[in-house]
Amino acid sequence: MHDQSILIADDDKAIRGLVSTLLRLEKFDVDEAGNGLETIERMRAKRYDALVLDLMMGPGNGQDVLDEMKVQRPGEKFVIVISATSQAAIDTIGEENICAKLRKPFDIHELVQAIRMCVEH
Repeated sequence: MHDQSILIADDDKAIRGLVSTLLRLEKFDVDEAGNGLETIERMRAKRYDALVLDLMMGPGNGQDVLDEMKVQRPGEKFVIVISATSQAAIDTIGEENICAKLRKPFDIHELVQAIRMCVEH
């Protein structure tokens, strides 16, 4: 069995590094992107089993990535990590490409569980 590939998209380098390290320990193949434009570019070049996406980043925010994925990868599901936003804003995010929504700060075990659920479907 090959390792499942995960893309971590977050503009916070420390969080990206921590999540990447922990997911590698869980035997995932992990790539990183620091903004929405880089995330879209990487997802066009490679098919990932899951995406951990921070909505609040730029250039190119998480919603830009989701809009692009609706076109490029309809029906694929991603784990969304949301930072510094209200519950009302979270509720407005469409469900089409979303497997799970986690708020920062998130529990790493919840994140791993959400990713496993996402890649197993």
